[in-house]
Amino acid sequence: MRFFNRYLTLILLCLLLSPVAQADNSASAIQDLLQKAKQAFEKAQYDRSASFLERAIRIDQRNAVLWHNLAGISLKQKKWQKAASLAAKSNTFANHKRFLRARNWVVIANACKEMGDSDCMIEAKRRAQLLSGQELKD
Repeated sequence: MRFFNRYLTLILLCLLLSPVAQADNSASAIQDLLQKAKQAFEKAQYDRSASFLERAIRIDQRNAVLWHNLAGISLKQKKWQKAASLAAKSNTFANHKRFLRARNWVVIANACKEMGDSDCMIEAKRRAQLLSGQELKD
């Protein structure tokens, strides 16, 4: 019985600690993918950069920074609607990150401008200014 209790305690301890190890591994994998995405982006390999970010998002679907970076790549690829949609998605996870939310609104404003939607652009710029406390230039 004594052996069983120790064994059970060890099993429970392993179960409790395993999510921590998984979280560390996930964070490390995401950092690795972000670095690869950055390197590909710097070489103007936007499709490759996007694929690294998409892999990172599969690991952490609620990471606002990953969604924001993917939105930025979509802007570079001139995929205006996708960029706006991804930036809006980032904002759903950004919560109290005012600066990131402001940057997402700038992405949306740029996408709206390129799509010829001036009302959308004006509203997105207004929201970015409210969050950042700075006036945005064209």
